[in-house]
Amino acid sequence: MESNLKRAQKGAYLSLFTYIILSAVKFTAGVQFNSAALQADAFNNMTDILVSVAVLIGLKISLKPADRNHPYGHMKSENISTLLVSFIIMFVGLQVIMDNFPKLTAGEYTTPDSLTLWISFLSGFIMLMVYLYNNNLAKKTKSSSLKSAAIDNLSDGMVSIGTGLGLIFTQIGYPIADPILALILGALIAWTGFKICKDAIFTLSDGFHEEDLEFYINDVMKIDGVKGVSSVKGRYHGDSVFLDVTIFVDRTITLDEAHDICDKVERSLADEGVYSSYVHPEPYEED
Repeated sequence: MESNLKRAQKGAYLSLFTYIILSAVKFTAGVQFNSAALQADAFNNMTDILVSVAVLIGLKISLKPADRNHPYGHMKSENISTLLVSFIIMFVGLQVIMDNFPKLTAGEYTTPDSLTLWISFLSGFIMLMVYLYNNNLAKKTKSSSLKSAAIDNLSDGMVSIGTGLGLIFTQIGYPIADPILALILGALIAWTGFKICKDAIFTLSDGFHEEDLEFYINDVMKIDGVKGVSSVKGRYHGDSVFLDVTIFVDRTITLDEAHDICDKVERSLADEGVYSSYVHPEPYEED
């Protein structure tokens, strides 16, 4: 577990450094070459810097061992940090919209330099490479936060390529495309912040996805000696899953045999990536 967390940190650091470089280049070029869209894309990457920092902080704190005040460990720290970051992201998105909407209505737009197209396309290509690396690392480490970061890398790569395609219109006589793209990116940033906020609240309130419950129930039912599953209660702690499972076993078997079945269930769940599980047997009553 600790080894995987440390490996996942490498992907988070890669995202962080890439976003820092790209956001600086895009913002500088956007200001110098009069592209509101490229500046908005830079702000989009700046919010990703915040997300990457939140992931790193969460992963770092998650490594702390459980103590008397935190018997389940410190793994929810990641969700708390991403919740706080989500409010900042939504604010940035709304600010981009408020800055560019007056320009659109007042007709205050100019044709950006053609270099902004190539900066957007190159940025998109770089982010796609980062996505491939982080997606592969997320599969190896089974890190849900790094998987989310990889999906974000892919999204940012596509946004940059889309920005480049949109900026082509500014070069063929439609400079209005620039502030329109900026407004679209502002809305995308705000929507991203809202989704992060929603997911963090879901986890912190001990929500658990129904499809995950079904998956674990099916896994438990495959174990020899399990006659049925009475209940499965799950909760997420950062990247980790905790489960409380009640199973039905033959009422005629011994306590030791029932305990062995519970051990098999726990081992099977561990093989599926469950960090901790508690399995309780109940006697099976045939109809």
